[in-house]
Amino acid sequence: MLLTTLAGAQAHAETTEWTAVSREAFVERLVALTPEIDLLIRGLDAQAAALQTYSLLVDEIQGDQRILEARRNAADTDLYDLQYGKTDFTLPNDTFVFMPSVDLKARREEAFDAVTARIAAIDVLWDELSQRRRAADAACVRDLSSDQVLGATAWFSTTWAAGASVDDLIVRLNTLSSTDLAVLIATDPELVKRLLTANPETVHERWEKLAQPAQLALIAGTPVLLGSLNGLPALVRVAANRLNVSTRIAEIDAESTRLNAEIAGLDRTRARWEQSYARADEIAREHEVLEAERTYLQRTVDGKNQLYLYDRENARIVEMFGTPSSETRQRITYVPGTMSNMDMFYDGSLQRLPTLFAGWHPDTVAFVYKDGLFPGDSGGTRSGLAAGIVDANSAEFAQRSGPVLADFETGLALDPLLTDATSTAIGHSWGLANITSAEVSGAHYDSVVSLSGAWMPKAWTPSPETNYTDFSYEDILQIAQGSGVVGGGNNPRFSDAFDYGAFYQGPEPTYTKDWQGAPILDFKVLMDNHNRVATDDVNNDDVLVDLEELMYG
Repeated sequence: MLLTTLAGAQAHAETTEWTAVSREAFVERLVALTPEIDLLIRGLDAQAAALQTYSLLVDEIQGDQRILEARRNAADTDLYDLQYGKTDFTLPNDTFVFMPSVDLKARREEAFDAVTARIAAIDVLWDELSQRRRAADAACVRDLSSDQVLGATAWFSTTWAAGASVDDLIVRLNTLSSTDLAVLIATDPELVKRLLTANPETVHERWEKLAQPAQLALIAGTPVLLGSLNGLPALVRVAANRLNVSTRIAEIDAESTRLNAEIAGLDRTRARWEQSYARADEIAREHEVLEAERTYLQRTVDGKNQLYLYDRENARIVEMFGTPSSETRQRITYVPGTMSNMDMFYDGSLQRLPTLFAGWHPDTVAFVYKDGLFPGDSGGTRSGLAAGIVDANSAEFAQRSGPVLADFETGLALDPLLTDATSTAIGHSWGLANITSAEVSGAHYDSVVSLSGAWMPKAWTPSPETNYTDFSYEDILQIAQGSGVVGGGNNPRFSDAFDYGAFYQGPEPTYTKDWQGAPILDFKVLMDNHNRVATDDVNNDDVLVDLEELMYG
Protein backbone atom coordinates (compact mmCIF):
# COMPACT_ATOMS: atom_id res chain seq x y z
CA MET A 1 0.00 0.00 0.00
CA LEU A 2 2.77 2.44 0.96
CA LEU A 3 4.76 1.72 -2.19
CA THR A 4 1.63 2.22 -4.30
CA THR A 5 1.06 5.59 -2.61
CA LEU A 6 4.68 6.59 -3.18
CA ALA A 7 4.52 5.60 -6.83
CA GLY A 8 1.36 7.64 -7.24
CA ALA A 9 2.95 10.65 -5.54
CA GLN A 10 5.97 10.38 -7.80
CA ALA A 11 3.82 10.21 -10.95
CA HIS A 12 1.76 13.17 -9.74
CA ALA A 13 4.88 15.21 -8.97
CA GLU A 14 6.33 14.54 -12.38
CA THR A 15 3.23 15.89 -14.17
CA THR A 16 2.29 18.77 -11.87
CA GLU A 17 3.05 22.35 -12.88
CA TRP A 18 5.02 23.66 -9.93
CA THR A 19 8.44 25.18 -9.29
CA ALA A 20 10.94 23.09 -11.23
CA VAL A 21 13.66 23.02 -8.59
CA SER A 22 11.25 21.99 -5.84
CA ARG A 23 9.59 19.38 -8.02
CA GLU A 24 12.88 17.84 -9.10
CA ALA A 25 14.11 17.72 -5.52
CA PHE A 26 10.87 16.04 -4.42
CA VAL A 27 10.94 13.48 -7.21
CA GLU A 28 14.61 12.78 -6.54
CA ARG A 29 13.84 12.17 -2.87
CA LEU A 30 10.97 9.83 -3.75
CA VAL A 31 13.14 7.86 -6.13
CA ALA A 32 15.77 7.52 -3.40
CA LEU A 33 13.17 6.67 -0.76
CA THR A 34 11.31 3.96 -2.66
CA PRO A 35 13.98 1.24 -2.40
CA GLU A 36 14.39 2.05 1.30
CA ILE A 37 10.65 1.66 1.88
CA ASP A 38 10.64 -1.49 -0.22
CA LEU A 39 13.42 -2.92 1.93
CA LEU A 40 11.48 -2.01 5.08
CA ILE A 41 8.23 -3.55 3.83
CA ARG A 42 9.93 -6.76 2.77
CA GLY A 43 11.52 -6.97 6.19
CA LEU A 44 8.23 -6.36 7.99
CA ASP A 45 6.44 -8.96 5.84
CA ALA A 46 9.10 -11.55 6.64
CA GLN A 47 8.97 -10.58 10.30
CA ALA A 48 5.17 -10.97 10.37
CA ALA A 49 5.40 -14.38 8.68
CA ALA A 50 7.97 -15.55 11.22
CA LEU A 51 5.83 -14.39 14.16
CA GLN A 52 2.68 -15.93 12.69
CA THR A 53 4.37 -19.30 12.25
CA TYR A 54 5.69 -19.08 15.79
CA SER A 55 2.23 -18.17 17.12
CA LEU A 56 0.60 -21.21 15.46
CA LEU A 57 3.27 -23.54 16.82
CA VAL A 58 2.97 -22.11 20.32
CA ASP A 59 -0.83 -22.41 20.26
CA GLU A 60 -0.55 -26.05 19.23
CA ILE A 61 2.06 -26.74 21.91
CA GLN A 62 -0.02 -25.01 24.57
CA GLY A 63 -3.07 -27.14 23.60
CA ASP A 64 -1.03 -30.33 23.98
CA GLN A 65 0.39 -28.94 27.22
CA ARG A 66 -3.08 -28.49 28.73
CA ILE A 67 -4.02 -32.09 27.82
CA LEU A 68 -0.83 -33.46 29.36
CA GLU A 69 -1.29 -31.36 32.49
CA ALA A 70 -4.83 -32.78 32.93
CA ARG A 71 -3.58 -36.35 32.40
CA ARG A 72 -0.73 -35.78 34.84
CA ASN A 73 -3.06 -34.34 37.50
CA ALA A 74 -5.33 -37.42 37.18
CA ALA A 75 -2.35 -39.77 37.43
CA ASP A 76 -0.98 -37.91 40.47
CA THR A 77 -4.39 -38.16 42.16
CA ASP A 78 -4.57 -41.91 41.53
CA LEU A 79 -1.05 -42.33 42.90
CA TYR A 80 -1.93 -40.35 46.01
CA ASP A 81 -5.01 -42.49 46.63
CA LEU A 82 -2.94 -45.66 46.27
CA GLN A 83 -0.28 -44.40 48.60
CA TYR A 84 -2.75 -43.45 51.37
CA GLY A 85 -5.11 -46.46 51.07
CA LYS A 86 -8.02 -44.56 49.63
CA THR A 87 -8.46 -46.97 46.73
CA ASP A 88 -10.96 -49.87 47.05
CA PHE A 89 -9.65 -52.94 45.25
CA THR A 90 -12.82 -55.06 45.61
CA LEU A 91 -14.98 -55.67 42.55
CA PRO A 92 -18.82 -56.01 42.44
CA ASN A 93 -18.57 -59.81 42.14
CA ASP A 94 -16.46 -59.87 45.30
CA THR A 95 -19.29 -58.68 47.56
CA PHE A 96 -20.26 -62.16 48.93
CA VAL A 97 -16.97 -63.84 48.30
CA PHE A 98 -14.15 -63.92 50.78
CA MET A 99 -11.06 -62.24 49.20
CA PRO A 100 -7.71 -63.50 50.38
CA SER A 101 -5.35 -60.63 51.32
CA VAL A 102 -2.80 -61.90 48.81
CA ASP A 103 -5.20 -61.15 45.96
CA LEU A 104 -5.88 -57.65 47.21
CA LYS A 105 -2.13 -57.01 47.47
CA ALA A 106 -1.62 -58.20 43.90
CA ARG A 107 -4.34 -55.88 42.67
CA ARG A 108 -2.76 -52.98 44.61
CA GLU A 109 0.69 -53.64 43.11
CA GLU A 110 -0.81 -53.92 39.66
CA ALA A 111 -2.55 -50.55 40.16
CA PHE A 112 0.75 -48.99 41.35
CA ASP A 113 2.54 -50.29 38.25
CA ALA A 114 -0.19 -48.98 35.97
CA VAL A 115 -0.24 -45.46 37.42
CA THR A 116 3.56 -45.30 37.49
CA ALA A 117 3.65 -46.30 33.83
CA ARG A 118 1.10 -43.60 33.02
CA ILE A 119 3.23 -40.94 34.77
CA ALA A 120 6.38 -42.13 32.99
CA ALA A 121 4.62 -41.98 29.61
CA ILE A 122 3.35 -38.47 30.39
CA ASP A 123 6.90 -37.38 31.36
CA VAL A 124 8.22 -38.64 28.02
CA LEU A 125 5.52 -36.70 26.18
CA TRP A 126 6.30 -33.62 28.33
CA ASP A 127 9.98 -33.80 27.39
CA GLU A 128 9.00 -34.06 23.73
CA LEU A 129 6.71 -31.07 24.18
CA SER A 130 9.54 -29.06 25.77
CA GLN A 131 11.80 -29.93 22.85
CA ARG A 132 9.13 -28.78 20.43
CA ARG A 133 8.86 -25.45 22.30
CA ARG A 134 12.63 -24.93 22.31
CA ALA A 135 12.74 -25.74 18.61
CA ALA A 136 9.92 -23.25 17.93
CA ASP A 137 11.71 -20.57 19.98
CA ALA A 138 14.98 -21.18 18.15
CA ALA A 139 13.26 -21.14 14.75
CA CYS A 140 11.57 -17.84 15.59
CA VAL A 141 14.83 -16.24 16.72
CA ARG A 142 16.52 -17.54 13.58
CA ASP A 143 13.75 -16.25 11.33
CA LEU A 144 13.70 -12.85 13.01
CA SER A 145 17.47 -12.59 12.51
CA SER A 146 17.35 -13.74 8.91
CA ASP A 147 18.29 -11.77 5.81
CA GLN A 148 14.60 -11.63 4.91
CA VAL A 149 13.80 -9.72 8.12
CA LEU A 150 16.95 -7.73 8.76
CA GLY A 151 18.18 -7.63 5.19
CA ALA A 152 21.45 -8.99 3.87
CA THR A 153 23.29 -6.91 6.47
CA ALA A 154 22.22 -9.26 9.28
CA TRP A 155 25.37 -11.37 9.07
CA PHE A 156 27.59 -8.40 9.87
CA SER A 157 26.21 -8.17 13.41
CA THR A 158 26.93 -11.81 14.24
CA THR A 159 29.85 -13.27 16.15
CA TRP A 160 31.01 -14.85 12.90
CA ALA A 161 31.46 -11.39 11.41
CA ALA A 162 33.34 -10.18 14.49
CA GLY A 163 35.86 -12.96 14.03
CA ALA A 164 35.98 -12.89 10.23
CA SER A 165 39.01 -11.74 8.29
CA VAL A 166 38.90 -8.49 6.35
CA ASP A 167 38.97 -10.49 3.12
CA ASP A 168 35.83 -12.37 4.22
CA LEU A 169 34.13 -9.07 5.08
CA ILE A 170 34.96 -7.69 1.65
CA VAL A 171 33.53 -10.80 -0.05
CA ARG A 172 30.30 -10.33 1.92
CA LEU A 173 30.17 -6.60 1.13
CA ASN A 174 30.47 -7.32 -2.56
CA THR A 175 27.24 -9.37 -2.43
CA LEU A 176 25.10 -6.57 -0.98
CA SER A 177 22.70 -4.37 -2.91
CA SER A 178 23.19 -0.61 -3.00
CA THR A 179 20.41 -0.12 -0.44
CA ASP A 180 21.81 -2.76 1.91
CA LEU A 181 25.27 -1.18 1.59
CA ALA A 182 23.86 2.22 2.50
CA VAL A 183 22.06 0.78 5.53
CA LEU A 184 25.14 -1.12 6.72
CA ILE A 185 27.52 1.81 6.36
CA ALA A 186 25.14 4.16 8.14
CA THR A 187 24.55 1.78 11.05
CA ASP A 188 28.01 0.26 11.46
CA PRO A 189 30.74 2.91 11.02
CA GLU A 190 33.20 0.79 13.01
CA LEU A 191 33.04 -1.83 10.25
CA VAL A 192 34.25 0.73 7.71
CA LYS A 193 37.10 1.78 9.98
CA ARG A 194 38.03 -1.87 10.43
CA LEU A 195 38.13 -2.31 6.68
CA LEU A 196 40.06 0.78 5.68
CA THR A 197 41.98 2.20 8.63
CA ALA A 198 45.43 0.88 7.82
CA ASN A 199 48.70 1.84 6.15
CA PRO A 200 48.51 3.16 2.56
CA GLU A 201 49.58 -0.15 0.99
CA THR A 202 46.87 -2.10 2.82
CA VAL A 203 44.23 0.54 2.10
CA HIS A 204 45.09 0.34 -1.60
CA GLU A 205 44.96 -3.47 -1.63
CA ARG A 206 41.59 -3.64 0.12
CA TRP A 207 40.04 -0.91 -2.01
CA GLU A 208 40.97 -2.77 -5.18
CA LYS A 209 39.13 -5.86 -3.88
CA LEU A 210 35.87 -3.98 -3.33
CA ALA A 211 33.27 -4.11 -6.10
CA GLN A 212 32.20 -0.80 -7.59
CA PRO A 213 28.81 -0.66 -5.78
CA ALA A 214 30.61 -1.07 -2.46
CA GLN A 215 33.16 1.59 -3.40
CA LEU A 216 30.45 4.07 -4.36
CA ALA A 217 28.47 3.35 -1.18
CA LEU A 218 31.57 3.97 0.94
CA ILE A 219 32.25 7.28 -0.79
CA ALA A 220 28.67 8.40 -0.22
CA GLY A 221 28.40 7.04 3.33
CA THR A 222 31.79 7.95 4.81
CA PRO A 223 33.20 10.89 2.82
CA VAL A 224 35.15 12.31 5.76
CA LEU A 225 37.09 9.07 6.25
CA LEU A 226 37.61 8.28 2.58
CA GLY A 227 38.64 11.83 1.80
CA SER A 228 41.60 11.47 4.15
CA LEU A 229 42.85 7.93 3.46
CA ASN A 230 46.27 7.64 1.86
CA GLY A 231 46.23 4.69 -0.52
CA LEU A 232 42.93 5.51 -2.21
CA PRO A 233 43.00 6.79 -5.80
CA ALA A 234 43.14 10.58 -6.09
CA LEU A 235 39.84 10.77 -7.98
CA VAL A 236 38.11 8.78 -5.22
CA ARG A 237 39.35 11.18 -2.56
CA VAL A 238 38.33 14.22 -4.62
CA ALA A 239 34.82 12.77 -5.01
CA ALA A 240 34.60 12.08 -1.26
CA ASN A 241 35.72 15.59 -0.34
CA ARG A 242 33.11 17.17 -2.59
CA LEU A 243 30.60 15.58 -0.20
CA ASN A 244 32.73 16.25 2.86
CA VAL A 245 32.88 20.04 2.42
CA SER A 246 29.08 20.27 2.20
CA THR A 247 28.94 19.70 5.95
CA ARG A 248 31.29 22.61 6.54
CA ILE A 249 29.24 24.86 4.24
CA ALA A 250 26.16 24.13 6.37
CA GLU A 251 28.17 25.03 9.50
CA ILE A 252 29.31 28.30 7.91
CA ASP A 253 25.73 29.20 6.98
CA ALA A 254 24.58 28.51 10.54
CA GLU A 255 27.41 30.62 11.95
CA SER A 256 26.62 33.47 9.55
CA THR A 257 22.99 33.37 10.63
CA ARG A 258 24.06 33.54 14.27
CA LEU A 259 26.36 36.50 13.60
CA ASN A 260 23.58 38.32 11.72
CA ALA A 261 21.26 37.81 14.66
CA GLU A 262 23.92 39.10 17.03
CA ILE A 263 24.61 42.24 15.01
CA ALA A 264 20.87 42.94 14.74
CA GLY A 265 20.59 42.74 18.52
CA LEU A 266 23.49 45.02 19.38
CA ASP A 267 22.67 47.82 21.78
CA ARG A 268 23.17 51.00 19.76
CA THR A 269 22.23 53.47 22.46
CA ARG A 270 24.58 56.34 23.17
CA ALA A 271 25.91 54.61 26.30
CA ARG A 272 26.80 51.38 24.48
CA TRP A 273 27.56 52.76 21.01
CA GLU A 274 31.34 52.50 21.20
CA GLN A 275 31.29 48.92 22.45
CA SER A 276 28.65 47.91 19.89
CA TYR A 277 30.61 49.55 17.09
CA ALA A 278 33.73 47.57 18.04
CA ARG A 279 31.79 44.30 18.12
CA ALA A 280 30.11 45.09 14.81
CA ASP A 281 33.55 45.59 13.29
CA GLU A 282 34.67 42.21 14.67
CA ILE A 283 31.58 40.54 13.23
CA ALA A 284 32.24 42.10 9.84
CA ARG A 285 35.76 40.63 9.83
CA GLU A 286 34.42 37.22 10.90
CA HIS A 287 31.88 37.38 8.08
CA GLU A 288 34.64 38.18 5.61
CA VAL A 289 36.70 35.17 6.69
CA LEU A 290 33.68 32.86 6.61
CA GLU A 291 32.61 34.10 3.20
CA ALA A 292 36.08 33.48 1.73
CA GLU A 293 36.03 29.93 3.04
CA ARG A 294 32.47 29.36 1.87
CA THR A 295 33.20 30.62 -1.64
CA TYR A 296 36.21 28.31 -1.89
CA LEU A 297 34.27 25.30 -0.62
CA GLN A 298 31.32 26.01 -2.88
CA ARG A 299 33.71 25.93 -5.83
CA THR A 300 34.75 22.50 -4.55
CA VAL A 301 31.15 21.30 -4.46
CA ASP A 302 30.72 22.66 -7.99
CA GLY A 303 33.77 20.69 -9.17
CA LYS A 304 35.92 23.76 -9.84
CA ASN A 305 38.33 23.02 -6.97
CA GLN A 306 39.66 19.52 -6.37
CA LEU A 307 40.39 18.70 -2.75
CA TYR A 308 42.48 15.61 -2.14
CA LEU A 309 42.24 16.30 1.60
CA TYR A 310 40.07 18.58 3.72
CA ASP A 311 39.98 18.53 7.51
CA ARG A 312 39.55 22.08 8.73
CA GLU A 313 39.70 21.37 12.45
CA ASN A 314 43.13 19.77 12.12
CA ALA A 315 44.47 22.29 9.57
CA ARG A 316 44.69 19.65 6.85
CA ILE A 317 44.16 20.57 3.23
CA VAL A 318 45.61 19.35 -0.07
CA GLU A 319 44.38 20.76 -3.37
CA MET A 320 44.89 18.90 -6.64
CA PHE A 321 45.38 20.52 -10.05
CA GLY A 322 45.05 18.56 -13.26
CA THR A 323 43.29 15.24 -13.80
CA PRO A 324 45.03 11.91 -13.17
CA SER A 325 44.84 9.68 -16.23
CA SER A 326 46.81 7.10 -18.14
CA GLU A 327 48.45 10.06 -19.91
CA THR A 328 49.82 11.64 -16.73
CA ARG A 329 53.60 11.97 -16.96
CA GLN A 330 54.50 14.44 -14.19
CA ARG A 331 53.41 14.40 -10.55
CA ILE A 332 54.26 17.47 -8.49
CA THR A 333 54.05 17.83 -4.73
CA TYR A 334 54.37 21.48 -3.76
CA VAL A 335 55.00 22.18 -0.06
CA PRO A 336 54.78 25.84 0.96
CA GLY A 337 56.75 27.38 3.78
CA THR A 338 56.51 29.08 7.15
CA MET A 339 53.24 30.85 8.06
CA SER A 340 51.20 28.86 5.52
CA ASN A 341 47.61 28.44 6.69
CA MET A 342 44.13 27.47 5.52
CA ASP A 343 43.14 31.03 4.62
CA MET A 344 45.93 31.15 2.04
CA PHE A 345 44.25 28.29 0.21
CA TYR A 346 40.95 30.17 0.21
CA ASP A 347 42.47 33.29 -1.38
CA GLY A 348 44.63 31.25 -3.80
CA SER A 349 47.96 32.74 -2.75
CA LEU A 350 49.65 29.36 -2.14
CA GLN A 351 48.56 27.73 -5.38
CA ARG A 352 49.89 30.22 -7.91
CA LEU A 353 53.10 28.42 -8.96
CA PRO A 354 51.86 24.79 -9.24
CA THR A 355 48.72 25.98 -11.02
CA LEU A 356 50.91 27.28 -13.84
CA PHE A 357 52.58 23.97 -14.60
CA ALA A 358 49.33 21.99 -14.44
CA GLY A 359 47.80 24.52 -16.82
CA TRP A 360 50.74 24.56 -19.21
CA HIS A 361 51.14 20.78 -19.29
CA PRO A 362 47.96 18.63 -19.46
CA ASP A 363 50.07 15.58 -18.59
CA THR A 364 50.79 17.08 -15.14
CA VAL A 365 48.98 16.60 -11.85
CA ALA A 366 50.08 18.91 -9.03
CA PHE A 367 49.27 18.75 -5.33
CA VAL A 368 49.53 21.77 -3.04
CA TYR A 369 50.20 20.18 0.32
CA LYS A 370 49.44 21.20 3.90
CA ASP A 371 48.69 18.26 6.17
CA GLY A 372 48.56 19.71 9.68
CA LEU A 373 49.91 22.85 11.29
CA PHE A 374 52.89 24.51 9.62
CA PRO A 375 55.35 26.74 11.50
CA GLY A 376 53.60 29.96 12.54
CA ASP A 377 50.22 28.70 11.30
CA SER A 378 47.48 31.01 12.56
CA GLY A 379 45.45 27.95 13.54
CA GLY A 380 48.00 26.84 16.13
CA THR A 381 48.67 27.82 19.72
CA ARG A 382 52.18 28.98 18.74
CA SER A 383 51.27 31.26 15.85
CA GLY A 384 52.83 34.40 14.51
CA LEU A 385 56.14 35.27 12.90
CA ALA A 386 58.32 34.80 15.97
CA ALA A 387 56.86 31.38 16.79
CA GLY A 388 56.98 30.50 13.11
CA ILE A 389 60.69 31.19 12.85
CA VAL A 390 61.40 29.08 15.94
CA ASP A 391 59.31 26.11 14.70
CA ALA A 392 60.68 26.43 11.15
CA ASN A 393 64.15 25.86 12.57
CA SER A 394 63.05 23.04 14.89
CA ALA A 395 64.28 19.52 14.14
CA GLU A 396 61.53 18.10 16.35
CA PHE A 397 58.82 19.91 14.37
CA ALA A 398 60.13 18.50 11.08
CA GLN A 399 60.47 15.01 12.59
CA ARG A 400 56.73 15.06 13.35
CA SER A 401 55.71 16.33 9.93
CA GLY A 402 58.07 14.19 7.82
CA PRO A 403 56.35 10.80 8.31
CA VAL A 404 52.97 12.38 7.48
CA LEU A 405 54.27 13.62 4.13
CA ALA A 406 55.97 10.25 3.51
CA ASP A 407 52.60 8.45 3.92
CA PHE A 408 51.02 10.96 1.56
CA GLU A 409 53.67 10.21 -1.08
CA THR A 410 53.21 6.46 -0.63
CA GLY A 411 49.50 6.90 -1.31
CA LEU A 412 50.17 8.85 -4.51
CA ALA A 413 52.67 6.28 -5.74
CA LEU A 414 50.02 3.54 -5.34
CA ASP A 415 47.47 5.36 -7.51
CA PRO A 416 47.30 3.41 -10.80
CA LEU A 417 46.94 6.67 -12.74
CA LEU A 418 49.99 8.24 -11.09
CA THR A 419 52.33 5.29 -10.60
CA ASP A 420 54.28 5.80 -13.82
CA ALA A 421 54.56 9.59 -13.53
CA THR A 422 57.84 11.31 -12.75
CA SER A 423 57.66 12.59 -9.18
CA THR A 424 58.90 16.07 -8.35
CA ALA A 425 58.77 17.64 -4.89
CA ILE A 426 59.03 21.43 -4.75
CA GLY A 427 59.61 22.98 -1.35
CA HIS A 428 59.51 26.70 -0.61
CA SER A 429 61.43 27.81 2.47
CA TRP A 430 60.49 25.46 5.36
CA GLY A 431 58.74 23.25 2.79
CA LEU A 432 62.14 21.81 1.86
CA ALA A 433 62.73 20.78 5.49
CA ASN A 434 59.39 18.97 5.37
CA ILE A 435 60.26 17.23 2.08
CA THR A 436 63.72 16.08 3.15
CA SER A 437 62.31 14.92 6.50
CA ALA A 438 59.82 12.86 4.49
CA GLU A 439 62.79 11.36 2.61
CA VAL A 440 64.27 10.34 5.97
CA SER A 441 60.92 8.57 6.63
CA GLY A 442 61.07 6.68 3.32
CA ALA A 443 59.62 9.03 0.71
CA HIS A 444 61.22 8.89 -2.75
CA TYR A 445 61.23 11.50 -5.50
CA ASP A 446 62.80 11.63 -8.93
CA SER A 447 63.56 15.32 -8.34
CA VAL A 448 63.61 17.61 -5.32
CA VAL A 449 63.46 21.34 -5.99
CA SER A 450 64.37 23.93 -3.39
CA LEU A 451 62.79 27.36 -3.83
CA SER A 452 64.96 29.22 -1.34
CA GLY A 453 64.71 26.05 0.74
CA ALA A 454 65.49 26.26 4.46
CA TRP A 455 67.45 23.17 5.49
CA MET A 456 67.76 19.39 5.60
CA PRO A 457 67.73 17.20 8.76
CA LYS A 458 71.01 15.84 10.10
CA ALA A 459 69.75 12.29 9.42
CA TRP A 460 69.09 13.15 5.78
CA THR A 461 71.28 11.71 3.06
CA PRO A 462 70.65 12.45 -0.64
CA SER A 463 69.28 9.60 -2.69
CA PRO A 464 71.54 8.66 -5.60
CA GLU A 465 68.38 8.25 -7.71
CA THR A 466 67.13 11.80 -7.03
CA ASN A 467 68.14 15.08 -8.65
CA TYR A 468 68.43 18.00 -6.21
CA THR A 469 68.31 21.62 -7.41
CA ASP A 470 68.03 25.00 -5.68
CA PHE A 471 66.52 28.16 -7.17
CA SER A 472 66.98 31.26 -5.01
CA TYR A 473 67.27 35.00 -5.00
CA GLU A 474 69.51 36.72 -2.54
CA ASP A 475 66.90 36.99 0.20
CA ILE A 476 66.32 37.18 3.91
CA LEU A 477 66.70 33.42 4.39
CA GLN A 478 69.93 33.24 2.39
CA ILE A 479 71.42 35.96 4.61
CA ALA A 480 70.42 33.98 7.71
CA GLN A 481 71.82 30.75 6.22
CA GLY A 482 75.15 32.48 5.67
CA SER A 483 75.46 32.91 9.42
CA GLY A 484 75.00 29.18 10.01
CA VAL A 485 71.98 29.54 12.32
CA VAL A 486 69.43 27.88 9.98
CA GLY A 487 69.26 24.11 10.29
CA GLY A 488 72.75 23.97 11.78
CA GLY A 489 74.18 25.10 8.43
CA ASN A 490 72.84 22.08 6.53
CA ASN A 491 71.36 24.21 3.72
CA PRO A 492 70.91 23.57 -0.02
CA ARG A 493 73.65 25.99 -1.14
CA PHE A 494 76.06 24.52 1.35
CA SER A 495 75.38 20.92 0.25
CA ASP A 496 77.13 19.06 -2.53
CA ALA A 497 73.85 17.24 -3.25
CA PHE A 498 72.16 20.35 -4.72
CA ASP A 499 72.84 21.91 -8.09
CA TYR A 500 72.45 25.69 -8.20
CA GLY A 501 73.56 28.70 -10.15
CA ALA A 502 74.01 32.34 -9.27
CA PHE A 503 71.26 34.07 -7.32
CA TYR A 504 68.44 35.35 -9.46
CA GLN A 505 68.09 39.12 -9.64
CA GLY A 506 64.88 40.73 -8.44
CA PRO A 507 63.42 43.97 -9.74
CA GLU A 508 64.92 45.99 -6.89
CA PRO A 509 68.45 46.05 -5.46
CA THR A 510 68.97 44.27 -2.16
CA TYR A 511 71.24 47.04 -0.89
CA THR A 512 70.52 50.71 -0.31
CA LYS A 513 72.79 53.41 1.06
CA ASP A 514 72.65 55.18 4.34
CA TRP A 515 72.99 58.93 4.73
CA GLN A 516 76.75 58.58 4.52
CA GLY A 517 76.57 56.52 1.33
CA ALA A 518 77.47 53.21 2.98
CA PRO A 519 75.62 50.14 1.63
CA ILE A 520 72.99 48.57 3.88
CA LEU A 521 70.66 45.64 3.36
CA ASP A 522 67.07 46.43 2.38
CA PHE A 523 65.13 43.89 4.45
CA LYS A 524 61.86 44.59 2.69
CA VAL A 525 63.42 43.71 -0.65
CA LEU A 526 65.05 40.64 0.85
CA MET A 527 61.66 39.46 2.19
CA ASP A 528 59.97 40.21 -1.15
CA ASN A 529 62.65 38.15 -2.94
CA HIS A 530 62.08 35.24 -0.58
CA ASN A 531 58.35 35.22 -1.26
CA ARG A 532 58.61 35.96 -5.00
CA VAL A 533 60.49 32.76 -5.86
CA ALA A 534 57.33 30.70 -5.20
CA THR A 535 54.91 32.80 -7.26
CA ASP A 536 53.78 33.35 -10.84
CA ASP A 537 54.92 36.98 -10.61
CA VAL A 538 56.16 38.35 -13.93
CA ASN A 539 59.37 39.32 -12.14
CA ASN A 540 59.87 35.62 -11.35
CA ASP A 541 59.85 34.54 -15.01
CA ASP A 542 63.51 33.51 -15.03
CA VAL A 543 62.91 31.05 -12.20
CA LEU A 544 59.75 29.70 -13.85
CA VAL A 545 61.50 29.17 -17.19
CA ASP A 546 64.41 27.32 -15.59
CA LEU A 547 62.11 25.25 -13.42
CA GLU A 548 60.01 24.25 -16.40
CA GLU A 549 63.16 23.31 -18.31
CA LEU A 550 64.29 21.16 -15.38
CA MET A 551 60.99 19.26 -15.16
CA TYR A 552 60.02 18.95 -18.80
CA GLY A 553 63.27 19.35 -20.73
